[in-house]
Amino acid sequence: MTSSFFKKEGDSIPLPSFHNYEEIRQARVKETQVAASDSWQLNEAHDRWVLETTALAVKHVQSERGTAPAHFVFFLMGSAGRQEQGVFSDQDHGIVFEGDEADHQEYFLTLGAEIREGMAIVGYPRCEGKVMASHSRWCHGKSGWEDQIDRWIHEDTWETLRHLLTFIDARALVGKRELLADVKNYVFSHIESNANLLKRLSENISYIHQGINAFGQLLPDEKGPYAGSIHMKDVGFFPYVHASRLLAIKEGLHDTSTIRRIRHVEDKYAFVKNKAEHFQYLLELRTDFSNKQQTYEDVHYIPVAQLTKKQKQRLKSAIKEGKTLFQQTKKLVESGE
Repeated sequence: MTSSFFKKEGDSIPLPSFHNYEEIRQARVKETQVAASDSWQLNEAHDRWVLETTALAVKHVQSERGTAPAHFVFFLMGSAGRQEQGVFSDQDHGIVFEGDEADHQEYFLTLGAEIREGMAIVGYPRCEGKVMASHSRWCHGKSGWEDQIDRWIHEDTWETLRHLLTFIDARALVGKRELLADVKNYVFSHIESNANLLKRLSENISYIHQGINAFGQLLPDEKGPYAGSIHMKDVGFFPYVHASRLLAIKEGLHDTSTIRRIRHVEDKYAFVKNKAEHFQYLLELRTDFSNKQQTYEDVHYIPVAQLTKKQKQRLKSAIKEGKTLFQQTKKLVESGE
């Protein structure tokens, strides 16, 4: 399946290949069954379905409100921004547009709402935290984004710094990509001029869940619907994600993939060496259980009893290496070096 494209002064906006969101949902379900066993193919597929949904949303809004009044970029955040989604994934996205905020924001919020509803039909649940382009926090003109970043940094609360960390994982999917790059560079310029800011961001992610006890045993949930299963997102993925994001901010890297972030800096920081392979294993282990995942919550859990001895050993190693990476990264950041 391919989309046709038209060019508009540097923008690449796809023309939809489907007539409605339900058609996209059906095609997505069918392809997901094929792509689920390979993390990279699965995330490439997610991109295609979100792109198709966005293209159809643009067409719908254009038919009702006319062509977009300014150039814009639609971007993904969270696991979608990092291209680390499982079989099921919710929505995390935003928009940067050119021009005056007062004149154009209403149009792009309408587009964001259409994308949100279209993605929900296609099979991506709405974000409970409203991290979506339909919310004014995540839909601004370029200058509006810069003003909001200034406020987030000035307020310096747990919530505003968490918003900033979320934004750093933004990856352009369609539109004028330079708009997103410019806003990210604005964040990086703050980091360069404010030595304490990176430390404050590090403090925002100071806690990681323990996945192994003092005896070297895995620590699955003890009760509830996932008793006997280990939460891969909290225990496995997050130490790598948080550490690599801090390093990306420190180095001014635009790349959002955890693996590529690690590989960008592993020659500079000895403690980062070989960590990408351990994170890759965590992604592969999750795909090994994709046929057992029926809901969004299922994606985060792996039943320990169903792991082979070798899988348990490699999982323990990956968890330990992730913890080390996280601790060493925080130590580096807090030292101010």
